Amino acid sequence: MTAAYFDELAAHLRERGVPADEAAGTVDDLAAYAAESDADPEEEFGPAEIFAAQLSPGRAEAPAPEDGPAAQTWVWTADAFQDRALLDRYGDQGWEVERIDHLGRFVSRRAADGPLRWEYRRETVLGVGRRALTERLAPDGWEPCGTWMYFEYFKRPKAASEGPAGTLADVPETPSRRLFWSRRLYAFLGCYVAFLVALIVASVLWGDSMHGFLAGLATGAGIALLAAGVLMVRIRRNSR
Repeated sequence: MTAAYFDELAAHLRERGVPADEAAGTVDDLAAYAAESDADPEEEFGPAEIFAAQLSPGRAEAPAPEDGPAAQTWVWTADAFQDRALLDRYGDQGWEVERIDHLGRFVSRRAADGPLRWEYRRETVLGVGRRALTERLAPDGWEPCGTWMYFEYFKRPKAASEGPAGTLADVPETPSRRLFWSRRLYAFLGCYVAFLVALIVASVLWGDSMHGFLAGLATGAGIALLAAGVLMVRIRRNSR
C-alpha cells in the first residue's frame, strides 16, 4: 500500500511537469519520512493527486477537491507571531484550513460558489491535553483543524456566530504569497545573533577562565533558541 501510494504520487508529479529526477527525489524524501514516523502516507499527506498539486503549485491546474469542480486550494505558512491574525484575515476571505501538514503549512481550500467565512483560534495544549481541549470547545462549534508542536488550531464557520453575514459575497483572488514571516521574528533572531556575538567577544577578552562558563551558556541558549524557533516558525521547504 505504501509503495503504491508513492508510485502514484511520482506519476502525478511527472504529469504536472515536474522533472523525473526532481519527482523521484521528492518522493524518496517523503517515503523516508513516512518510514521513520511509521505513518500511513494517505492519512499523513492526503490523496496522492491532491498532494501532488500542493507540492507543485503553478505547474498545472490543481485537481478538484471534493466540494466542487472549481474549488481552490492554497497552501501557506507563517510564524507564530502572526499566524492567528493571518488565519482571521484569510478566513474572512473564505479560506478553510483542512489540516496542517508535516511541514507546518496550512492546507486550505475555498469553495467556488458561496464560500463561507471562517474564524480560527489557537490554543496551547500543555497541561491540558488535546482531547479535553477539543471537548471543551466543541459546544461552541469549534472543531480541530491542525496540530503543530504544542499548538492546537480550531475553526468554525462565521455563520455560527454571525448568521447570514458569515457567507462571503465577493470572492478575492487567491493570494500570491505562501510564506509570511514578521518583523518581530526577524527582531527576535537579530537579538539572538547579537547575544552570541557578545559571548564570543567576552570569551576573547577574558580568556580561558570564561570559556567553560560561556560554552555552557551558549549551549543552553542554543537549545532554547531551537525550541523557540520550532514553535515560532514554520519552515516552508521547497521540494527538491
